[in-house]
Amino acid sequence: MVKALVFDYFGVICSDEYWRFVKEDKNMQGVFHNLSNAVNVGSLHWHDFINKVAQKTGADPASIQNLYETESINLHLISYIDELHKTYKTALLTNGHFEFLEPRLEATQLNSIFDTVIISSRLGLVKPDPKIYEHTLKTLGVEAREAVLIDDISRNVSGAETIGMHAILYQDFSQLQQELSTLLANTNH
Repeated sequence: MVKALVFDYFGVICSDEYWRFVKEDKNMQGVFHNLSNAVNVGSLHWHDFINKVAQKTGADPASIQNLYETESINLHLISYIDELHKTYKTALLTNGHFEFLEPRLEATQLNSIFDTVIISSRLGLVKPDPKIYEHTLKTLGVEAREAVLIDDISRNVSGAETIGMHAILYQDFSQLQQELSTLLANTNH
């Protein structure tokens, strides 16, 4: 029986302007992937990350910061998560840096629809490291088979499945609704 739903932030709850801007496939290794990993694991501070991306792209640091500040939040998905939260425990599990994300989550009050918010740079771990999923499950008080990860990056979905979680590769809101409804109907009967 599913008891918890775990959502990614960038590319699921909000748009992911970074990868569009740097024109690098987020599923592949590359210069910008390495920068992203460094900031997400917490070995690179947020402002240093912004400056390095600006340096490598020739853009102004303020325009890079603005990419993040203007990302659009999927309001249909937020309403859906809020509705699901009445029945299931919910978590936000994201690879990201707390210096940017915590103020944003507070300002948008997104943290109110989640039982827990786990940001990779706070732990020094990034998805798909099994330890970050295990930490999330422990925080939620559920077993791997009782949780579903919703993420837009295939390696993160595979990582969750490797430890026994259910997982959905997010493509768009209607696809998620359909796949999650089917999964919940099949596991919760």
